[in-house]
Amino acid sequence: MIKFGIIGLGHMGGYHLSASRLLQGAQVVAVADQKEKNLLKAKDKNIITSHDYNEWIDQVDAVIIAVPTNLHYKIAKDCLSKGKHVLLEKPITKNLAEATELFEIAQTQNKALHIGHVERFNGAIQELKKIIKDPFLIESHRIGPFVSRVQQDSVIIDLMIHDLDLIINLVDAPVKNINVTANKIKTDMSDLAVVQLLFENGTIANVVSSRVSQTKQRSMLIHQQNEFIKLDFTTQDIAIHKNPSDSVKIGKNQLNYKQESTIERLFVYKDNPLKLEIEHFINAIADNQNLFDAKQDLAALQVTLKIEELVREQFDDSSNIWNRKLAHTSMQKPDQLQ
Repeated sequence: MIKFGIIGLGHMGGYHLSASRLLQGAQVVAVADQKEKNLLKAKDKNIITSHDYNEWIDQVDAVIIAVPTNLHYKIAKDCLSKGKHVLLEKPITKNLAEATELFEIAQTQNKALHIGHVERFNGAIQELKKIIKDPFLIESHRIGPFVSRVQQDSVIIDLMIHDLDLIINLVDAPVKNINVTANKIKTDMSDLAVVQLLFENGTIANVVSSRVSQTKQRSMLIHQQNEFIKLDFTTQDIAIHKNPSDSVKIGKNQLNYKQESTIERLFVYKDNPLKLEIEHFINAIADNQNLFDAKQDLAALQVTLKIEELVREQFDDSSNIWNRKLAHTSMQKPDQLQ
């Protein structure tokens, strides 16, 4: 039985605690949070509760870290250095050097370092990987209403990083150019961002993220030869539109237009993505395999941080609106850790 603790029982930490109750082969034995009200989420009297994880760190094999981003590096480094496996909520850290160092420590200690990109475990994404082939355009929309608790990170770090991670993995080619347009609506950071990525293989991705919209939507559209694929993250559904046929019929006093295509609805095994993410972490520990994927995790962070940099450069203090001129930059994937 693998024993683990949860550091941070806020919004995401609470979800981790709930999902962990569904696991087999692992057990939450301790939690830590600075706020007493958050500790009350651990209703099991057998779970150790504390304001300081150091009070129980020696009693666990692994930890889930779900604290604010600015604390990720310090706490993850401490836990890895103490020989603990770590599942760290995204983003890894706020700079690439610290993130790289964490993977180097995990490698030295032979410990798991998994990053909380939960959408990787969405059933629809698992099926999408089986059917995607040389896409020439990918569109993603991740929008929703404003939530006051999310003000320490921009919409790019908070939401867009999910889609950037997935798209980079699906395309599997270096990013060549990045175009960015963003705006501040509710906070002092970007609340709305539209990013266009051009990959070296020619694929274009258009990524829209907003935390100030009146409706919630999580979707991805993939255009490839003879196919149009629509994915809904919320319902975990995939629809494949194939072989469209256009026809125009001109009759007396009328003009009719018809588009015909075949629509396939792919069967998707639907489960709790967060539970699957934690299971993957636990299985990696048990099997001593797939302990980390530095290449994919650092690639996603690198692009995300570059977009953040471009947004900061474009901000106009006098008008409080991001400049609309496009910013171009060349990107390369980070070297893979051995």
